[in-house]
Amino acid sequence: MKVYKKFVLIFIFMILAFVFYSFVIWTSYVKKVNNQGEYRAGDLATISYHLDLMLLRKNIKNLEKKHISTVESNSTKVDMIVVGDSFSNGGGMGENNYYQDYIATYNDFTVLNILQLPDTNDFIETIVLLANSGYLKKHKVKHVLLETVQREALVRFAKDISYDIHSKEDILDKEIASVANLYIDDVSTHRKIQVINNLNNNAFLYNLKFMLKGYGSNKNYYIEKINQDLFTSKVPNEIIFIKHDIDRIIHENDENIQQMNDNFNKLADFLAKQNIELSVMVCVDKYTLYRKYISSHTYQKSVFFEKLKTLPKRYQFIDTKEILVKELDKGVLDLYYPDDTHWSYKASEAIFKTIKFDKD
Repeated sequence: MKVYKKFVLIFIFMILAFVFYSFVIWTSYVKKVNNQGEYRAGDLATISYHLDLMLLRKNIKNLEKKHISTVESNSTKVDMIVVGDSFSNGGGMGENNYYQDYIATYNDFTVLNILQLPDTNDFIETIVLLANSGYLKKHKVKHVLLETVQREALVRFAKDISYDIHSKEDILDKEIASVANLYIDDVSTHRKIQVINNLNNNAFLYNLKFMLKGYGSNKNYYIEKINQDLFTSKVPNEIIFIKHDIDRIIHENDENIQQMNDNFNKLADFLAKQNIELSVMVCVDKYTLYRKYISSHTYQKSVFFEKLKTLPKRYQFIDTKEILVKELDKGVLDLYYPDDTHWSYKASEAIFKTIKFDKD
């Protein structure tokens, strides 16, 4: 009987210890990153729990004109259609998180944002589908902007692209409306994390590793020291960036960049037959943009923009690196959010004050 009581007491103690551990870690890290109501932290904060770089923010819309995600009728005229990844879908959150709103405001455009459509392998095929199905012609589209983040550009577009892709018009309208609902522009819908969860161990282990090891790589990200204050987080001279920013540099060879550029030129020629101009915006990776400020110079340098710049283009290339480097040189803080893989409204504003589009 005494053995049984001892076992029960040990079991109760273990349960209480686990609950106490969970509560401390949840309160110290997980709750602060996830459970903030209308405010949210960046995606890198949610995978690293590095609170010193966290910058909570909420959605604010204060531009004169906004983009649209669906059209009201078949007669709706659209000046520009945008197809892209999370940068095109409000990924960074915060103030004016859709760069399309800057395009709409500065150019007095109706800008329609479309996600990659079902049964297409990439953004080019989505654009081809829209053209082949008569959607672009029906809405009198004059500009198409294809956006991709740098680290995914060659994976997505240094390959063969199909132009033999079609869809019935009524089906296409339903698909566009359906994918538009995938992105809900309301941070209050983010899930709440309870005290007992499977993230507490990550928060504990990642912070312990940083305290013991210091700067360098972790599971999916890097944290490094930078040689000047470039953010408004608690530690303004530290940077966190996603591991893929480094890993994908291996793809930046002449052959891949040439093939990607050829595909963009081919798409530009294809759209020109419908009197549509193509613009391509490659969003410079956070690591690439801030590399010269990183104190440790052990990581490989990206040559993506330098190689692409030399190639002939029949499309408008939006060189985000060139524009944003100039902003950094001015000392602009938080071009990228300190806790996110996405840039802030300051970057969107700088880019589309520089880049203009013809109205007709």
